[in-house]
Amino acid sequence: MRISPLMIDRRTKASRLAQKRKRKPRVLREIIASLARRVLSGQILPLEYLPKESLLCDQYGVSRTVIREATKVLESKGLLRSRSRVGTQVLDVKQWNMLDPDLLAWAGPAFRDPAFVNSLMETRRIIEPAAAELAAERAGPRDLAAMDDACQRMRASLPHDVDACSEADIDFHTALLLGSHNHVLIQLASVIRASLRALFEMTTHLGSAHEQALHLHESVVEAVRLRRSDAARSAILKILDAAAADLALPPSSITPETLRPISGETPAPVGDVVGADFHTH
Repeated sequence: MRISPLMIDRRTKASRLAQKRKRKPRVLREIIASLARRVLSGQILPLEYLPKESLLCDQYGVSRTVIREATKVLESKGLLRSRSRVGTQVLDVKQWNMLDPDLLAWAGPAFRDPAFVNSLMETRRIIEPAAAELAAERAGPRDLAAMDDACQRMRASLPHDVDACSEADIDFHTALLLGSHNHVLIQLASVIRASLRALFEMTTHLGSAHEQALHLHESVVEAVRLRRSDAARSAILKILDAAAADLALPPSSITPETLRPISGETPAPVGDVVGADFHTH
């Protein structure tokens, strides 16, 4: 069959259109992330307005439709508010949904608001000790295997491979939350993962006491294995204390006793629990 120039032209146009459609989601994600970082880094301050749509179109080389789609996504995350005939304004920091995993990932080391970092650590002190206690009561063989595997990967990567160590540490804390078998805590796992990643990027180094950090992580695993909920809670709080020190945060007043008063026999110190994880976070 003879193919006419017209058919070739149509096929070429169809191919270009298909490629453009494939590129659009990637380009859109990149623009969303770029605008978010400009806000989170303070390049565009709260209550200021984004550049005009026409200027953003020129900067990113896209249409007004793509810019509008990007700003709508950031509006849903509490960063921006569009006003007809006025422009798109950056909202006050208190309105930013900083529990959103995307925002935490985009924030990275550039977002160093001390109040937020402190709030993030306080939240971890509320969530993770409770998760450790529940994991000690409910974790199954697969949960223990996941935590133990993360510990082994952390030990294997210390002290030469910071990225691998951090990734394994994130997996450890995720496995601990999953081991709680609490549906709400499991849903928070993505938030904890994103917050840990952001905190690791802020410190950009491993904690100084590698062996002590590993011992504490391994103590959590062993406490969970032995169904010692108080020991698991205490070990996690010590890990969080070390993480706060790495971030130069003031020590917390939250202790195992203030979180859950212990009556009767005093539990053995965490150091007595011989165990099986990493990085001080």
